[in-house]
Amino acid sequence: MIIVSDTTPISELAKVEHLDLLPKLFGKVMIPQGVFNELQIGQHPAAKFVQNLSWLEVVTVGNQQVVEELQKSFNLHLGESEAIALAEEIGASQLLIDEKAARKVAMTRKLPLIGTMGILLLAKRRGLLDSVKDVLDEMQLQGMRISERLYVQVLTLAEENQGE
Repeated sequence: MIIVSDTTPISELAKVEHLDLLPKLFGKVMIPQGVFNELQIGQHPAAKFVQNLSWLEVVTVGNQQVVEELQKSFNLHLGESEAIALAEEIGASQLLIDEKAARKVAMTRKLPLIGTMGILLLAKRRGLLDSVKDVLDEMQLQGMRISERLYVQVLTLAEENQGE
């Protein structure tokens, strides 16, 4: 299984100390150079982790023309554009991406998607997480914006009641 990730899922999982879910679920994860660079900026929560992860492979996107096209035509960030281009280039099994605009573009390009919420649900189903609610609550405390609708939907899919 080949997984390509954008910046946000890695960042959000790092903030709540659940970055280890990615290798447990997928083995190796590939990120384009642009995503790696974004993860190194300033006091990024994932910066201290991504330097030495044996399961994280940094790859240079071959077709920079696609990257530029995605940035210009759809106003996507470099990391998102490179993640989409790389997923296409290598025929990724999943593209791990959260941003709405980027997901929309990826869907039109017929790329198989999973987001941070999907990772949490998959981890719960595989017995790697006891409580999705606890992780969602911690993500919100760390500044992740999760709409009430999505929050309820994810807890329903995780078969967890909000009151638990």
